[in-house]
Amino acid sequence: MGPDDIMLPGGSASHVGGHHLSMMTLAAGGRVVMARTFDGDEILSLLRDERPTKMWMLPSALYALVRDHGARREDFASVRACFSGGDKVSEALEAEFTALAGIAIDEDYGMTEVGIPTVNPPDAAKIGSVGLLGPGYRASLRDDNGREVATGADGRLWIEFAGNMVGYWNNPRATAETVVDGWLDTGDVMSADADGYLWFHGRQKQIIIHDGSNICPQEVEAALLEHDAVASAGVVGVQSPRHGENVRAYVTLEPAVPPPTMQDLIRFARARVGYKAPEEIIVLDQMPLNATGKVDRVTLKRMAAEAAAGAAAARR
Repeated sequence: MGPDDIMLPGGSASHVGGHHLSMMTLAAGGRVVMARTFDGDEILSLLRDERPTKMWMLPSALYALVRDHGARREDFASVRACFSGGDKVSEALEAEFTALAGIAIDEDYGMTEVGIPTVNPPDAAKIGSVGLLGPGYRASLRDDNGREVATGADGRLWIEFAGNMVGYWNNPRATAETVVDGWLDTGDVMSADADGYLWFHGRQKQIIIHDGSNICPQEVEAALLEHDAVASAGVVGVQSPRHGENVRAYVTLEPAVPPPTMQDLIRFARARVGYKAPEEIIVLDQMPLNATGKVDRVTLKRMAAEAAAGAAAARR
């Protein structure tokens, strides 16, 4: 960031990505352009009128932006870097954004409790990775027993940093569960390659266990989002007496694309992620989003539980 930069946080400024990048810009003497909403009409208007040099958006909002029929290559002519985080940036989103804007998405990782520990260096970015640890951070990938995992293996990310949170407000129990000996348990599942780049695989609490195999909802969502008719996707596990959990997907569809059958979408996903593909897909008029604009899998999980309870009551 420098004094000539104009930052567009295309998401909530209370989110760690929008907040930190905006504060960095102001600290460097640059300018921050605040969006009133995060839909295509507002963001495209700011891109055209304010000519930001840097931008940040959640993957779900960025997907909607690049698929907006009004978006053009020239709208992004001033943008030198686009940051995204808060959820997995899929290969389909990466490809569509690069084709439209002419630059790659810089996927980073952060959380309010620890700031932004990783970033992909512009001169040596690995697409799909959340990047390398920043100065002052230490990371440890551990299994459920607290042992560090091998290179390339999945583990839960623990962060040690002088700027880690002191604790959760008026919740000492949650603090004690999260912070142990100065290390903070992020709850995020990652792996590290031989070069030290970290790869995000989902939230521990959102991992679906199907027939003993761990399935990351973001991977299934990314496969579904490659379909031209799918505008948004949210994947959760639903209880199954036979399999432990089954994979259920909720999607919204692009209005201008002929709607596929659900079996078409299941086969489409199966060709990309195999056994991880959803057993069923439900079409929604609108995808629930949480306060920061991410797909609200907690609400989807509750919808699935309520539907199951209703079906059970009907059988009695």
